[in-house]
Amino acid sequence: MSRLVAGLTRLAMIAVGYVAAVLTSILVPVLLIVLLAGIEDGNWSIIFTFDWLASFPLAVLTVAICALLIVGPAIFLAERLALRGWFYFAVTGAVTSIAFGVFVPGSAGGFVFNPGFLGFLAAAGVAAGWVYWLLAGHKSGHLTGRDPP
Repeated sequence: MSRLVAGLTRLAMIAVGYVAAVLTSILVPVLLIVLLAGIEDGNWSIIFTFDWLASFPLAVLTVAICALLIVGPAIFLAERLALRGWFYFAVTGAVTSIAFGVFVPGSAGGFVFNPGFLGFLAAAGVAAGWVYWLLAGHKSGHLTGRDPP
């Protein structure tokens, strides 16, 4: 019974880490755009952020579902092989974020191959991967009993 509880606890931590990573991957580009727009225009107004946050729940749902198709196998692999390094999750987050921006129709608009936009996506993915690692990734494979490679 304790193994079942441990497994359910681990699954809950993976879910919490994933949701926190999704939230991070959405908020980081918005805040970077607002910051850079404020530097460029000399206007530190955060009105754009509040305007954008009106559609935040729909964005979270869309990103969570679509990104899981891309990052799900990476999370499974990390759990199976006890990959616990933060670098693995940072790179996985960056690759997932860029792949999401390029392959999901309409998510990137006309800016798909703009290096600056891809940089925003990569930064968001690295931040999301790091958040996932902090919450769940550093204990990957804990239930398998395997030592990390």
